[in-house]
Amino acid sequence: MLIIVDTSALVRFFTDDTPQKASLVEKLFKAEKDIFIPDVVFPELEYILIQKYNFPREKLLHIYTFLSSRDNIHIMNESKNAIAMFEKTKLDMADCIIAAYSMKGSLASFDNGLLDIKDINPFWK
Repeated sequence: MLIIVDTSALVRFFTDDTPQKASLVEKLFKAEKDIFIPDVVFPELEYILIQKYNFPREKLLHIYTFLSSRDNIHIMNESKNAIAMFEKTKLDMADCIIAAYSMKGSLASFDNGLLDIKDINPFWK
């Protein structure tokens, strides 16, 4: 059975602010083999962990790497590419996901940070 994990579960796990809930997520990660994290969770997680918990960007990268490297946790390839961009740029995760999806076509944007990414094909030249 596919299990979708949302932002609130990941926040509990990575902050351990509610140990009982963090433990449930830990058990889920250890026991289940078919876990999926939707793209939208990554920017939500970034926002909450930075705004409410003052996590530094480096810690977010560690979290994203952990989630994307587990055999039992599935994420879209675009999210994996976005994590690589997040590591190499100063863009937020939402922009990295947009850039990752745009690599299949062109990007209609006026955001120079996005348009400066290697392999981005601007719609307006």
